[in-house]
Amino acid sequence: MLRFLPTLACLLLASCGLGHGPTMEGAVPRPAGLSFLPDRAEKGDLFAIYQPGLPSKWRGNWTSQFDFSGISFNDARTATLIAPSFVVMAKHFQRPSNVPVMFHNKRGRSYKRLIVSQRNLSVGDISVAKLNEPLPPDVKPFPFADASDATAARPVLVTDQHETVFVHRIAAVAGGTIGLDWIPGLNPVYRKKLIVGDSGNPSFIAKNGRLFLLETHTSGGPGAGPFYGEPQIQGAIRAAMEKMN
Repeated sequence: MLRFLPTLACLLLASCGLGHGPTMEGAVPRPAGLSFLPDRAEKGDLFAIYQPGLPSKWRGNWTSQFDFSGISFNDARTATLIAPSFVVMAKHFQRPSNVPVMFHNKRGRSYKRLIVSQRNLSVGDISVAKLNEPLPPDVKPFPFADASDATAARPVLVTDQHETVFVHRIAAVAGGTIGLDWIPGLNPVYRKKLIVGDSGNPSFIAKNGRLFLLETHTSGGPGAGPFYGEPQIQGAIRAAMEKMN
């Protein structure tokens, strides 16, 4: 049992109580190592205009330096692209096959796909699904983080069901599970208490401006979920993809 994980109080986000994230507050000095954040604290909303099946407009804030096009936000049961034809979701909060999987490239163009097959893994709270056709190169799949990337206190970009990005940090890793924490001293606008509906939303680490998939939310608070840098989890995902090809 992992002492740092919010699952002690609430195993799955679907069973957690509702709550509200913090709003913009006065300036607080930001800790070192967060050079991708602006000097003045700014909420990480991804879109200025979001229309699932229509052209959308990405917001030109600090999040624009990263490519989040591989996240399908049109349903609370979020799907994250790991290959042109494959997504991962939370096993306990899966998108059904009759709900489209919508993506937007960096220019805001919308792409529609459907789930045609799906497999639940025996390791981690992960479901792998195949799409009816590959996404084009302008919708970017997320590579997996490496096992060596999970260093304590490393900043993590955390997404939620409202197309917003927050900045937490790695607390600890135990086997195939990684737990997150909030960053002391960082402006509260970058902090989110994950709640019902946030399950399956992805978290990333950034390396040279590129995002690498770290976890997808299983539990609430600052977040915890399957660690995608774990070789056993990576192997199980690749095996599931091969069986669906």
